[in-house]
Amino acid sequence: MLMLGHHEESFIAHTWTWCSQQYLEHWRQGLTRALGGQPSALITDMRTPAQSSHLVWWPVWKLGRELVFQNQALFFAKQNVAGAHIDVEHLYSLIGRHTSLNNEGIPISEWVAPISDVEGFLASYPSRED
Repeated sequence: MLMLGHHEESFIAHTWTWCSQQYLEHWRQGLTRALGGQPSALITDMRTPAQSSHLVWWPVWKLGRELVFQNQALFFAKQNVAGAHIDVEHLYSLIGRHTSLNNEGIPISEWVAPISDVEGFLASYPSRED
């Protein structure tokens, strides 16, 4: 389950590519990147182009004192991503500027969390070394 502020989202995360610990470590690193203002995302269903046509992720942008999350599918063919391995750092480079409207001008569903909430979560989150 993913909790952002008072919102909860359940999802299935396939463990063909990553185990649960790899997802957790990626999310910790992703949130840390986002707090630093770097392009970031939380991958919730890691699959490679050899396994699927896409992966599922939540790109995140730091806007003022909030982090804004959007649930998206990243289609490999559209981004020219191929092979049996994915470089997550390269995926971050595919995250564009934040927009709240899609190409048709319809609002995109977003979740917003205060930076203080995310900082508090990370402060209580055990690191891999614990």
